Amino acid sequence: MTNKFMKIIGTSVLSISLIAGVAGAVSANENTVSKEENEVIEITPFALQQKNFNWDLLNNTIADPADKWTIDIGFPHINLYAKNTGAKSFRIEVKHKTKGTIIFNKTIAADGVGVNFINNDKDPLVPSGEYTVTVYGGAGVPKGTIIMKASDTPW
Repeated sequence: MTNKFMKIIGTSVLSISLIAGVAGAVSANENTVSKEENEVIEITPFALQQKNFNWDLLNNTIADPADKWTIDIGFPHINLYAKNTGAKSFRIEVKHKTKGTIIFNKTIAADGVGVNFINNDKDPLVPSGEYTVTVYGGAGVPKGTIIMKASDTPW
């Protein structure tokens, strides 16, 4: 009888500690607010899509090169980083393959300075699916770097 009673108590204590641990993990995953010298700083956790877009155009020989990138469902917030190391400016267009939605159409100056562009569209959200990334070089051959990351949380 005592052995059965101890097993019941042990199982109950284990269940309660498991529930408390799960509740703690859930609350730790929510927004965290920190007060620092009368200033409120909000920290929001986010997840990045596993597959980023990294394109090195340093050895490019084509005037208007194109590549593909897929945005997964649940990652509608996009960060585009571009750096032009060539002699002429170029334009980057990121267009949904089937819907025709253009999420970026940016001109990058030929100054060797990296720039960031953010797309946190909420209404409507950036559609998931396959995108065509085209770099229009105009009179020159584009040189530089293009990186895109997708997040489930606004940048």
